[in-house]
Amino acid sequence: MTDEIVQDQAKSLRKQMEIHRDEEIKRLPSRKEYHKHKRKKMKVKITFPIIRLLLMLFLLLVIVLVTSPYWMN
Repeated sequence: MTDEIVQDQAKSLRKQMEIHRDEEIKRLPSRKEYHKHKRKKMKVKITFPIIRLLLMLFLLLVIVLVTSPYWMN
């Protein structure tokens, strides 16, 4: 008797999920439409060379300060 109740519960839940899934699929846009409206990110190419230059200058300054007692004498 309990097996019949469990099977009936599962059957009604499956029907509910099918209805819900069908409604959700109808609401979603197609893949083509979704990617068509997607915004493209702007890449900033100028900042990276400036950051590299500043990093190199900082490292050079550190090296000069660390080695200055040796070459000053």
